[in-house]
Amino acid sequence: MTLTDIMVEYCNQVLTGDIVACKKHKWSCSRFLRDLERQGTEDFPYVFNEEKALLFFDWMRLFKHTKGPLAGQHKEPADIEIFIFGNIYGWYHKDTGYRRFKKAYWQVARKNAKSQDLAIVGLYETLANHKGGKAETYCGATKTEQAKIVWEEAETILRQCKLLEGKYEIKYGRIIHKKTGSFMRALSKEDRKEADGFSPKCAIIDEY
Repeated sequence: MTLTDIMVEYCNQVLTGDIVACKKHKWSCSRFLRDLERQGTEDFPYVFNEEKALLFFDWMRLFKHTKGPLAGQHKEPADIEIFIFGNIYGWYHKDTGYRRFKKAYWQVARKNAKSQDLAIVGLYETLANHKGGKAETYCGATKTEQAKIVWEEAETILRQCKLLEGKYEIKYGRIIHKKTGSFMRALSKEDRKEADGFSPKCAIIDEY
């Protein structure tokens, strides 16, 4: 099955009730199916690019679970992760090449690997998903300790990834891409006095 096939099947299962989901998630599934049919038209200038979406999932598979019964095993994206991140990294404007979705909101129960998934997103934007230049990625929250949760998860999974050794360094509370100087760091409301001049490429806000 292609990535699109998996996402379509997931949406159909949500809409038929085979997968339990809330009303808004059903809406997002309906939207995806509708947008596939009208992609690239005059009224909807976006197209779904499987190749670009698959780059993110290849990245996700580099890392290992750190907790629970799957600890030590490489990540294999679940259908809901494929749907969420497939949408984020798959839709592009057909003329400009810009991503369709600039913001995403994800609310799930505890113990669903949300922090790890967001850590993988942060690392992707910092270490892989750019064409040169310096990217800034921030893990934000009201309290510093909360902001550090995603960052510390990123540090843990990165240190366990042998394939990325030598590509980064960790110092001064930052994960730094050696080639471009791009970095990922935690940021909280307590940093407000130092907040001027920040230019985030990616911002992950925990407990929004």
